Amino acid sequence: MRHLPRRRKWSIGAVIAVIVVAAPIAAQAQPRDGAPAVDDSRAMAAIEHESLEDALAEVGTTPADFRTQSVLADRLADASDDYTVRFPEAFAGVRIVGAAGQVAVVRGADQAEMLIADARSRGFTAFSAPTPARQLDQTAERAQDWADSLPPGQRDGVTAIDVDPSTGDVTVVVEDSGTAPRPPADLGAGVRTAGLRPAQGSLGSGTATLPDTLLPNSMVGGTRMYVLSPSRTVANWCSLGFNGIRDGRVVNITAAHCSSFTDQATGQSVFRPGTVSENAGSPRLGAFTSAEADEALDAALITIDPEDYPRFQNSHVLADGARPLPLSGTQSPVRGQVLCKYGQRTGYTCGRVSAIDSASTGGVRNVTIELCAIAGDSGGVVFSDTRAVAVTSLSNAFDTNDQPYADCTVARTELARRGAVPLMLGVTVGAISARFPGLEVGAS
Repeated sequence: MRHLPRRRKWSIGAVIAVIVVAAPIAAQAQPRDGAPAVDDSRAMAAIEHESLEDALAEVGTTPADFRTQSVLADRLADASDDYTVRFPEAFAGVRIVGAAGQVAVVRGADQAEMLIADARSRGFTAFSAPTPARQLDQTAERAQDWADSLPPGQRDGVTAIDVDPSTGDVTVVVEDSGTAPRPPADLGAGVRTAGLRPAQGSLGSGTATLPDTLLPNSMVGGTRMYVLSPSRTVANWCSLGFNGIRDGRVVNITAAHCSSFTDQATGQSVFRPGTVSENAGSPRLGAFTSAEADEALDAALITIDPEDYPRFQNSHVLADGARPLPLSGTQSPVRGQVLCKYGQRTGYTCGRVSAIDSASTGGVRNVTIELCAIAGDSGGVVFSDTRAVAVTSLSNAFDTNDQPYADCTVARTELARRGAVPLMLGVTVGAISARFPGLEVGAS
């Protein structure tokens, strides 16, 4: 399974001191030791959109178009799986442009014309690409191996790989800190800085079975969670991800760094299995475990306490001021597709997929989306219509001093001055389900 190690300094689920109660910390960034704590959800909120319809409208999409594009993405993903096997020399990838599904074809390759005819028979158009998908993925694998071989101080600066079938480029995406070296020329991969920092995530896979009704106190995707360190001295604010089931247990699938805390001896942020509740004064709901956490993938499962199973037995996403949105099933992301996220800090935001790390859709581990996620959204749910797609892991909504922006309006304005747009990186359903076999989205 390909995924890049991401041992991060910053968390979009803010680290706070538990004992002191004072003013809110700025944008829920990870403060220095002794920073004031906050336990006020409204003080923390910087809601961008409370309705999915408004978030979609901001990117020029309607709920009906969102639904149609989700169906199209499923069809393209199925075609990608088929073409990877049937046309290995000619198939280069898939994408969505507007309302059209497109298949990348290596012109002149063996069976290229057969691939074009098959794509057209499915209602897709074809576009020329220079390199077969399997070759691009092999380059991406070599780039992964190179990243894994780096010493820790350099490896931490590598955040993702971007595979672009339209150009035949494989690009190693690094932080803008200068810690990661340029990939060797013989890898055939370029390098690009993105300034991404942690932004929590949660996800799973399988088939969701939705209850007919929700309990008044149900815990759904996007709900704020409070993660207390084993030492009970510091805590993180994050967003719950998708609820699920594994080995007969009810779990919530989230970002591993939601339960990462600074090691006083080394100054490094490391995973420690914390406990989860709604806030500092509420009862425990569950706990992280070392056995079900992967720091490199930035994915972890929270084991819910049995007495709280009923509250988590749903497949819904939080919707402020409205009935939670039910999700059912999972989906692999497609380049150009519109996806949305819900996080407790900013609510709904939506945007188009700008990068994935595999030319073959079923192999995507990391997906980059042009949408805003800021401190506190870590662990939130990323979805397409009613499908679970990914979990929030990284964001570029940080200033030049590595401080997170206060809200999405500020983030857009300040990033535009730097020639950038808000980006969020998510860890996909496929990667997390491969890491935790037997995991199903939807606790029933």
